[in-house]
Amino acid sequence: MDFRILVLSLLFVITPALADTNEALDELVSLVYQYPSQANQQLDSLKKQSLTDKQLLRLQLLKCHVLLQLGEHEAAIKLAQEAQKKARFLKLEPAIAYFQQCEADGYGYTDDLKNAFPLLDAAIEDAKSRYQPQAMVSALRLKGQFEIGVGNYTSAIESLRLSLDVYPDLHNQKDNWAWPPLAYIYADMASVMHATGDLPQANYYIELALHDPQSKGKVRQSLLVMSSRIALDSGDKEKSLTALQQAIDLLPEISSSQEYAVSQIQIGAIEFKLGNIEAAEKFLDDATKTLIEHNNFYQLLRVQRVLALIRMKQARPKEALELLHSSANFAQKLAQYDDLASAYTLQAKIHAQNKDYSDAYQAMQLAVEANQKAQEKLNNTQFMQYKAKLELQEQQQTQAQQQIREATLNQQQQLDRIYALVIFLLLVIAGMALWVFSKSRGWTLVTNLAQRNDEQLAESMLANAKKTGQPLSLLLVDIRHVRQIDLPALQDEIEKKLREQDKLIQHSAEELLVILPYTSNAGSERVVEQLDPVLQRWHTSKSHVGIASLKQPDTLQTLLKRASISQLSRSRNEESFQSPAK
Repeated sequence: MDFRILVLSLLFVITPALADTNEALDELVSLVYQYPSQANQQLDSLKKQSLTDKQLLRLQLLKCHVLLQLGEHEAAIKLAQEAQKKARFLKLEPAIAYFQQCEADGYGYTDDLKNAFPLLDAAIEDAKSRYQPQAMVSALRLKGQFEIGVGNYTSAIESLRLSLDVYPDLHNQKDNWAWPPLAYIYADMASVMHATGDLPQANYYIELALHDPQSKGKVRQSLLVMSSRIALDSGDKEKSLTALQQAIDLLPEISSSQEYAVSQIQIGAIEFKLGNIEAAEKFLDDATKTLIEHNNFYQLLRVQRVLALIRMKQARPKEALELLHSSANFAQKLAQYDDLASAYTLQAKIHAQNKDYSDAYQAMQLAVEANQKAQEKLNNTQFMQYKAKLELQEQQQTQAQQQIREATLNQQQQLDRIYALVIFLLLVIAGMALWVFSKSRGWTLVTNLAQRNDEQLAESMLANAKKTGQPLSLLLVDIRHVRQIDLPALQDEIEKKLREQDKLIQHSAEELLVILPYTSNAGSERVVEQLDPVLQRWHTSKSHVGIASLKQPDTLQTLLKRASISQLSRSRNEESFQSPAK
């Protein structure tokens, strides 16, 4: 008695503590993007508490995102890789998709899309199969960002719209992990609209982002920079200046020196476009010092290119060429061929202005070669992405087929054992009763056991279809007009019209169930048309067949219910069609 009281007391103490920790982690999800340094401090504090394996893994996930927000991309990649191994060891597989997304984000910073895209595709497929909308939103949003970067705007819009469609389902999943602010997805939509020249839509989405409740701290600062650029390109200079000043005022909200420098680069580029050369130069010079200190050559080569434009504006072509040579050298070493082409193009422009046409021609040749390499790199990235998708699809299909074979074999073995036992015990006693009374009594021991196994097979096929994302349909055939003695012959005729992977089950004394894997609603309609001649020979017709196609939330019972409703509707439609002739 005393022991039970002790256990109950511990439960009352531990359960609220776990709930408080989960709530604290939930609150940190937004803070990671808004105030990453503050979030990092709170994560370190939580790490000292007694946490479950799942909570520790989630803490690592938030840490991974903090590292990304602070510009520590290599550390984020390493943490994500180690955490995926840990998740597999702990059998917390749903967490893997989140760490794949974090790892891909780290690769994206260095334009390593060859590694990033396959990770995102795998994360999206895994999130679909496990119903993890938070992972879906994160991966689709990041995929949209990368597609903007390579100029694949149509795919980017599709990915981002899917992310927005899934966003309302974030908290319908069982366990919370992590998700991006809605404001950032709106901002990405603004970015792709801006890139395609649809400035009204770009302005619409950036306003949605700015009015989102999560638009605070670092998030709001980056949104204001984007708003300033969109307003400037739209010709609204006053709005651009207002947004830019607000962004400058919020620079102290960025605690990471590298992220601060990146924002300075963006502000400097806008100041240059506004004609504020002195202000632009100051922001870019300050950013350059930080980038050199952190050996951040990916951003440095781009700063040098903007500074070269300023030197050209200041009529200092020699200094501009020196900056462009340095930018080109960094781009060459880092295999950033788009940046390399831009540097050579600007060099050619300066040489042409100085009437050095030979040097201008050589620079343009180098720019053409760099563009060709950039296109080859993009094509190779897309090729690897398609190859990874194909391999993933083939793997899923193989697993699904193997599971169906195993389920079918298990079901057959179970049926064999059941039939042997039933025949031995009940054949003499219940043989005639099975045929005479099966229709009126509905269930006997034999059919009960057989149908139970059939139901298990149906559930297995349904689960496999959900897991692989493949379509599945079922047909519910009314056999009340068929004599019991004729039923085996009807079943044989139907099976001749079906494929090998299709499954015919006697659902009840009044209905047959046909399961059609890899078949859409339109495909199932064609199957009904093929079966119609057979059904008519046995005093029934296609109007007595109900159809239902799988949706993600479906269970076998909901599918059967929709098929039954479909069957009733088709029968009524036929009766109403024939009634005028009576």
